[in-house]
Amino acid sequence: MRTIISIAIAVVLFIFLGYLAYSGSIVWTDYWTTLAVTLTAIALGILYWGFKPKIDRFFEERKETEKSRAETVPSLEIEKRKNELLLDNTQITKLNVNDSLLDKIYEQAQRIAIDLYHDAQLSSFTIQVYPYEKTGPQVNIYMDFYSKWADKICGFQHRGSSEQLKHITPDKAPISNSERIVSATLLWKTCPQWMQFLDRAYIKIKPLTPNEKTSYHLRATSPTDWYLNFEDGFSGKEHSFRWNGKGLDEKSVKQVK
Repeated sequence: MRTIISIAIAVVLFIFLGYLAYSGSIVWTDYWTTLAVTLTAIALGILYWGFKPKIDRFFEERKETEKSRAETVPSLEIEKRKNELLLDNTQITKLNVNDSLLDKIYEQAQRIAIDLYHDAQLSSFTIQVYPYEKTGPQVNIYMDFYSKWADKICGFQHRGSSEQLKHITPDKAPISNSERIVSATLLWKTCPQWMQFLDRAYIKIKPLTPNEKTSYHLRATSPTDWYLNFEDGFSGKEHSFRWNGKGLDEKSVKQVK
Protein backbone atom coordinates (compact mmCIF):
# COMPACT_ATOMS: atom_id res chain seq x y z
CA MET A 1 0.00 0.00 0.00
CA ARG A 2 2.85 2.32 0.88
CA THR A 3 4.39 1.89 -2.56
CA ILE A 4 1.09 2.57 -4.39
CA ILE A 5 0.44 5.78 -2.39
CA SER A 6 3.94 7.08 -3.11
CA ILE A 7 3.59 6.36 -6.84
CA ALA A 8 0.19 8.12 -6.98
CA ILE A 9 1.46 11.26 -5.24
CA ALA A 10 4.61 11.37 -7.39
CA VAL A 11 2.55 10.97 -10.58
CA VAL A 12 0.31 13.90 -9.62
CA LEU A 13 3.34 16.07 -8.93
CA PHE A 14 5.01 15.09 -12.21
CA ILE A 15 1.76 15.84 -14.14
CA PHE A 16 1.64 19.26 -12.54
CA LEU A 17 5.28 19.84 -13.48
CA GLY A 18 4.48 18.78 -17.01
CA TYR A 19 1.64 21.30 -17.16
CA LEU A 20 3.97 24.06 -15.93
CA ALA A 21 6.55 23.16 -18.57
CA TYR A 22 3.92 23.00 -21.34
CA SER A 23 2.46 26.36 -20.42
CA GLY A 24 5.92 27.95 -20.56
CA SER A 25 5.84 28.88 -16.89
CA ILE A 26 9.18 27.26 -16.03
CA VAL A 27 12.00 29.74 -16.45
CA TRP A 28 15.19 29.19 -14.48
CA THR A 29 15.23 32.71 -13.09
CA ASP A 30 11.69 33.06 -11.74
CA TYR A 31 9.39 31.65 -9.09
CA TRP A 32 7.98 28.79 -11.16
CA THR A 33 11.42 27.40 -11.77
CA THR A 34 12.13 27.32 -8.05
CA LEU A 35 8.77 25.66 -7.45
CA ALA A 36 9.48 23.07 -10.15
CA VAL A 37 12.82 22.17 -8.60
CA THR A 38 11.21 21.90 -5.15
CA LEU A 39 8.37 19.71 -6.40
CA THR A 40 10.85 17.48 -8.23
CA ALA A 41 12.80 16.94 -5.02
CA ILE A 42 9.55 16.22 -3.13
CA ALA A 43 8.42 13.72 -5.77
CA LEU A 44 11.73 11.88 -5.67
CA GLY A 45 11.66 11.85 -1.87
CA ILE A 46 8.15 10.39 -1.87
CA LEU A 47 9.21 7.69 -4.35
CA TYR A 48 12.15 6.80 -2.14
CA TRP A 49 9.82 6.64 0.89
CA GLY A 50 7.50 4.33 -1.02
CA PHE A 51 10.21 1.97 -2.29
CA LYS A 52 12.43 2.09 0.82
CA PRO A 53 11.30 -1.31 2.18
CA LYS A 54 12.10 -2.98 -1.16
CA ILE A 55 15.45 -1.19 -1.42
CA ASP A 56 16.38 -2.26 2.12
CA ARG A 57 15.30 -5.83 1.37
CA PHE A 58 17.46 -5.87 -1.79
CA PHE A 59 20.61 -4.85 0.09
CA GLU A 60 19.87 -7.27 2.96
CA GLU A 61 19.51 -10.17 0.51
CA ARG A 62 22.74 -9.16 -1.23
CA LYS A 63 24.56 -9.03 2.11
CA GLU A 64 23.25 -12.49 3.03
CA THR A 65 24.39 -13.86 -0.34
CA GLU A 66 27.92 -12.49 0.12
CA LYS A 67 28.02 -13.86 3.67
CA SER A 68 26.93 -17.27 2.42
CA ARG A 69 29.70 -17.27 -0.22
CA ALA A 70 32.29 -16.33 2.40
CA GLU A 71 31.17 -19.20 4.63
CA THR A 72 31.71 -21.73 1.84
CA VAL A 73 35.36 -20.78 1.29
CA PRO A 74 36.78 -22.89 4.18
CA SER A 75 35.02 -26.02 2.90
CA LEU A 76 36.52 -25.47 -0.57
CA GLU A 77 39.97 -25.20 1.00
CA ILE A 78 39.38 -28.43 2.89
CA GLU A 79 38.45 -30.19 -0.32
CA LYS A 80 41.59 -28.87 -1.96
CA ARG A 81 43.75 -30.22 0.86
CA LYS A 82 42.14 -33.63 0.55
CA ASN A 83 43.55 -33.81 -2.97
CA GLU A 84 47.09 -33.27 -1.71
CA LEU A 85 49.63 -36.09 -1.73
CA LEU A 86 50.26 -35.51 1.98
CA LEU A 87 46.99 -35.76 3.88
CA ASP A 88 48.31 -35.27 7.41
CA ASN A 89 51.26 -32.99 8.18
CA THR A 90 51.66 -34.53 11.64
CA GLN A 91 53.11 -37.54 9.78
CA ILE A 92 55.15 -35.81 7.11
CA THR A 93 56.65 -38.96 5.56
CA LYS A 94 53.29 -40.71 5.08
CA LEU A 95 52.87 -39.74 1.44
CA ASN A 96 49.79 -40.63 -0.54
CA VAL A 97 52.01 -41.69 -3.46
CA ASN A 98 51.90 -45.13 -5.06
CA ASP A 99 53.18 -46.93 -8.15
CA SER A 100 49.98 -46.21 -10.05
CA LEU A 101 50.40 -42.44 -9.67
CA LEU A 102 54.11 -42.51 -10.50
CA ASP A 103 53.49 -44.72 -13.55
CA LYS A 104 50.86 -42.26 -14.79
CA ILE A 105 53.19 -39.27 -14.36
CA TYR A 106 56.01 -41.18 -16.07
CA GLU A 107 53.87 -42.14 -19.07
CA GLN A 108 52.68 -38.55 -19.59
CA ALA A 109 56.17 -37.10 -19.21
CA GLN A 110 57.80 -39.74 -21.41
CA ARG A 111 55.39 -39.05 -24.30
CA ILE A 112 56.29 -35.37 -24.28
CA ALA A 113 60.02 -36.05 -23.87
CA ILE A 114 60.12 -38.49 -26.79
CA ASP A 115 58.21 -36.05 -28.98
CA LEU A 116 61.03 -33.60 -28.34
CA TYR A 117 63.99 -36.01 -28.29
CA HIS A 118 63.52 -39.45 -29.82
CA ASP A 119 66.05 -41.14 -27.50
CA ALA A 120 64.94 -39.53 -24.19
CA GLN A 121 65.19 -41.85 -21.18
CA LEU A 122 64.46 -41.42 -17.47
CA SER A 123 67.53 -40.12 -15.66
CA SER A 124 66.22 -39.06 -12.24
CA PHE A 125 63.16 -39.07 -10.03
CA THR A 126 62.58 -36.58 -7.18
CA ILE A 127 59.90 -35.95 -4.56
CA GLN A 128 59.97 -32.55 -2.85
CA VAL A 129 57.76 -31.90 0.19
CA TYR A 130 56.87 -28.72 2.10
CA PRO A 131 54.60 -30.10 4.87
CA TYR A 132 53.83 -26.87 6.73
CA GLU A 133 52.93 -24.27 4.10
CA LYS A 134 50.03 -21.96 4.99
CA THR A 135 48.02 -23.09 1.98
CA GLY A 136 48.42 -26.72 3.00
CA PRO A 137 51.13 -29.34 2.48
CA GLN A 138 52.81 -29.10 -0.93
CA VAL A 139 54.17 -32.19 -2.65
CA ASN A 140 55.99 -31.88 -5.97
CA ILE A 141 57.13 -34.82 -8.06
CA TYR A 142 59.88 -34.30 -10.64
CA MET A 143 61.09 -36.56 -13.42
CA ASP A 144 64.05 -35.82 -15.69
CA PHE A 145 64.74 -37.42 -19.07
CA TYR A 146 68.15 -37.32 -20.75
CA SER A 147 68.74 -37.27 -24.52
CA LYS A 148 72.19 -38.39 -25.62
CA TRP A 149 71.44 -37.23 -29.17
CA ALA A 150 70.73 -33.63 -28.08
CA ASP A 151 72.77 -33.76 -24.84
CA LYS A 152 69.80 -32.15 -23.07
CA ILE A 153 67.80 -32.85 -19.93
CA CYS A 154 64.06 -32.55 -20.28
CA GLY A 155 62.40 -31.94 -16.89
CA PHE A 156 58.81 -32.27 -15.67
CA GLN A 157 56.98 -31.26 -12.51
CA HIS A 158 53.76 -32.68 -11.07
CA ARG A 159 52.19 -30.57 -8.31
CA GLY A 160 50.01 -32.49 -5.90
CA SER A 161 47.66 -29.52 -5.43
CA SER A 162 46.89 -29.05 -9.12
CA GLU A 163 47.45 -32.60 -10.43
CA GLN A 164 48.86 -31.11 -13.62
CA LEU A 165 52.10 -32.02 -15.36
CA LYS A 166 54.34 -29.11 -16.27
CA HIS A 167 57.25 -29.20 -18.70
CA ILE A 168 60.05 -27.18 -17.10
CA THR A 169 61.57 -25.02 -19.79
CA PRO A 170 64.08 -24.35 -21.17
CA ASP A 171 65.65 -27.81 -21.38
CA LYS A 172 69.12 -27.69 -19.88
CA ALA A 173 72.48 -29.21 -20.66
CA PRO A 174 73.94 -31.65 -18.09
CA ILE A 175 76.34 -30.09 -15.61
CA SER A 176 78.25 -33.34 -15.01
CA ASN A 177 78.49 -36.85 -16.43
CA SER A 178 76.40 -38.17 -13.53
CA GLU A 179 73.42 -36.34 -15.04
CA ARG A 180 73.92 -38.24 -18.30
CA ILE A 181 73.27 -41.60 -16.66
CA VAL A 182 69.87 -43.07 -17.55
CA SER A 183 67.89 -45.82 -15.89
CA ALA A 184 66.69 -48.84 -17.85
CA THR A 185 64.01 -49.48 -15.23
CA LEU A 186 61.46 -47.47 -13.28
CA LEU A 187 63.30 -46.57 -10.09
CA TRP A 188 60.29 -46.75 -7.76
CA LYS A 189 59.51 -50.27 -8.99
CA THR A 190 63.09 -51.51 -8.88
CA CYS A 191 63.34 -50.28 -5.28
CA PRO A 192 59.84 -50.70 -3.80
CA GLN A 193 61.13 -50.03 -0.25
CA TRP A 194 61.85 -46.37 -1.00
CA MET A 195 59.06 -45.16 1.26
CA GLN A 196 60.33 -47.33 4.14
CA PHE A 197 63.73 -45.74 3.58
CA LEU A 198 62.08 -42.35 3.95
CA ASP A 199 60.45 -43.39 7.24
CA ARG A 200 63.62 -45.01 8.57
CA ALA A 201 65.69 -41.89 7.95
CA TYR A 202 63.12 -39.52 9.46
CA ILE A 203 62.94 -41.56 12.69
CA LYS A 204 66.62 -40.78 13.25
CA ILE A 205 66.27 -37.00 13.11
CA LYS A 206 62.64 -36.15 13.94
CA PRO A 207 60.93 -33.95 14.80
CA LEU A 208 61.37 -31.04 12.42
CA THR A 209 60.05 -27.61 13.36
CA PRO A 210 56.57 -26.86 11.94
CA ASN A 211 57.79 -23.98 9.83
CA GLU A 212 56.86 -22.86 6.29
CA LYS A 213 60.46 -23.36 5.14
CA THR A 214 60.76 -26.86 6.60
CA SER A 215 61.13 -29.34 3.74
CA TYR A 216 62.66 -32.54 2.49
CA HIS A 217 63.45 -33.99 -0.90
CA LEU A 218 64.14 -37.52 -2.02
CA ARG A 219 66.09 -38.07 -5.24
CA ALA A 220 67.06 -41.21 -7.14
CA THR A 221 69.40 -41.31 -10.12
CA SER A 222 69.85 -45.07 -10.32
CA PRO A 223 68.54 -48.17 -8.51
CA THR A 224 71.57 -48.06 -6.19
CA ASP A 225 71.84 -44.29 -5.67
CA TRP A 226 69.14 -42.64 -3.57
CA TYR A 227 69.66 -39.35 -1.75
CA LEU A 228 67.44 -37.81 0.95
CA ASN A 229 67.79 -34.38 2.56
CA PHE A 230 65.74 -32.88 5.41
CA GLU A 231 65.93 -29.16 6.22
CA ASP A 232 64.54 -27.60 9.40
CA GLY A 233 62.98 -24.28 8.40
CA PHE A 234 63.53 -22.69 11.82
CA SER A 235 67.11 -23.67 12.64
CA GLY A 236 68.30 -24.11 9.06
CA LYS A 237 69.92 -27.41 10.04
CA GLU A 238 70.09 -30.11 7.36
CA HIS A 239 70.18 -33.90 7.67
CA SER A 240 71.24 -35.98 4.66
CA PHE A 241 71.06 -39.72 3.97
CA ARG A 242 72.11 -42.12 1.22
CA TRP A 243 70.54 -45.46 0.40
CA ASN A 244 71.81 -48.24 -1.84
CA GLY A 245 68.29 -49.27 -2.83
CA LYS A 246 68.63 -52.71 -1.23
CA GLY A 247 68.11 -53.39 2.46
CA LEU A 248 67.09 -51.08 5.30
CA ASP A 249 69.91 -51.91 7.73
CA GLU A 250 72.67 -49.58 8.88
CA LYS A 251 74.91 -50.57 5.98
CA SER A 252 72.24 -49.78 3.44
CA VAL A 253 70.97 -46.52 4.99
CA LYS A 254 73.77 -44.12 5.86
CA GLN A 255 73.53 -40.64 7.34
CA VAL A 256 76.08 -38.42 5.59
CA LYS A 257 75.26 -35.08 7.23
